[in-house]
Amino acid sequence: MSFRDLRRYESQKAAYDNYKAWQALSPDAKQAAFAAITDETKRSKPERILGYLSPFNQVGATLKYIRMPVLKKVQEGQGAGVGNSLGTALDAFYIDDTESVPVGGAIDHKRFKAARLSYTARASFSKKNSRITKRAYLKPDVDTYSAPFGQSVAGQTYEAALIIITPLADTWREGAVLPAKRSYKFTPEGA
Repeated sequence: MSFRDLRRYESQKAAYDNYKAWQALSPDAKQAAFAAITDETKRSKPERILGYLSPFNQVGATLKYIRMPVLKKVQEGQGAGVGNSLGTALDAFYIDDTESVPVGGAIDHKRFKAARLSYTARASFSKKNSRITKRAYLKPDVDTYSAPFGQSVAGQTYEAALIIITPLADTWREGAVLPAKRSYKFTPEGA
């Protein structure tokens, strides 16, 4: 511990005491404190429907489609702009139930973990008090949408798909108007 830390003790003591009191709360009390500062009307709710995607590196007779919940390509409600942008970026990489069913049908594979792309938009920063330390901070409205994706053409690798999708995601991220911030994250197949 440094002298600098010791000098900050007086100004940080109240926040530390509040933190210790928070840790002593039951899980139900913590959930109630969380609910008190969360406005459910500002929470994005992605619409998902049954759809199809093809895992990477499949060709010919081994080409299969997996039936699973996917992001509906036209979203409505809170954060719909984020969801629609994500649906546009991944348009060729999965099929939702408004499109034609793949030739040869699809299989159910409950344990399959598809590659995913998540878009997150942070905007409308407003001052809130922390439920843990009771200190004021700027809390953004956050909208996050995530969607699974697979190959868009037979034999496509995950890396080849990223070459197509990343510029679209970069364009979306760079389109943020300050103070809003946007970010995206890829999760590889099987992770």
